[in-house]
Order: sequence, then structure tokens, then C-alpha cells
Amino acid sequence: MPGKHHRPGTGFTGFTLVEMMVVLVVAAILASIAYPAYLGLLARSRRSEAQAALLRAMQQQERIYTLTNRYAAFSQDDPQGFAWHSGPAPKDSAYELSATACADETLETCVRVEARPGTDAVNTGAGDSDCGVLNLDSRGERGASGNGTRCWN
Repeated sequence: MPGKHHRPGTGFTGFTLVEMMVVLVVAAILASIAYPAYLGLLARSRRSEAQAALLRAMQQQERIYTLTNRYAAFSQDDPQGFAWHSGPAPKDSAYELSATACADETLETCVRVEARPGTDAVNTGAGDSDCGVLNLDSRGERGASGNGTRCWN
């Protein structure tokens, strides 16, 4: 009977070494398939965290613009009342946020908010080699510094 081997004089039944090795090989194959998929899901989850943080920051920028006729620059060093990290706390966050004027424009006309993955101020293990830095500007343009094709999907 497979899996039930009697050792004479002991009354012990168990598995053979070959059976255990087969189980370990099957488990290793399954793990090698599942782990890359897990990493992909983790990266997409972190990206979603960054997108939500960018949208929240841009909503706050629009409220400030409504009151002052000007957007506000912010960073970790000078947050200006903005959440400069994407998660509930800096070390629990995958991205560091900052805002500057759009290229060739001033804060009176356009602001660009960026989310940088895995900086020293947030979770350093949260890099994103596919999409890199995500950004959103006050004109509604979304972008990424990496070569990923689904960075905002």
C-alpha cells in the first residue's frame, strides 16, 4: 500500500524518502510558479496605493488653488500640510510624494505631483522597476518614468 510502509519490529508506518522527495519537488515547482505572480500582485497593489495618494494630493491642491489662486509645492522636508507619503505612516508607505510646478510653468498655472517608490524616507524595499516614478498634474495628465505599459490601469 503506497505511503504506508511497515518497519519490522517497530510497528511504525510512514513515507519513504523517495515519496518525500517527490512531494518536495512538486512543492518547489508550485512555489516557483506562485512567487512571481505574488510579486506582480504586490507591485500592482503598491502602485494602486500611489495612485490613490496622488489623487488625494491633487484634490487638496485644487482646494488650495480655489482659495489662493495658486498651487502649493511640497516635499518631505517641507510638507505644507500635505501627506508626503502614500500610506498611513512613512515606513508603511511604498511611495514618497512631492509637488512642483509643471515644466516651463509656475505654480499659478500648473502643479505636478510625483510619487517616488522605495526612497530612504519610506519603505526602501518598495521599488518599482516597471513604472518607476508615477506622476499626475493639474491638467489631468498621468505618467510614469518607467517603461511599463499598465502603470495607471
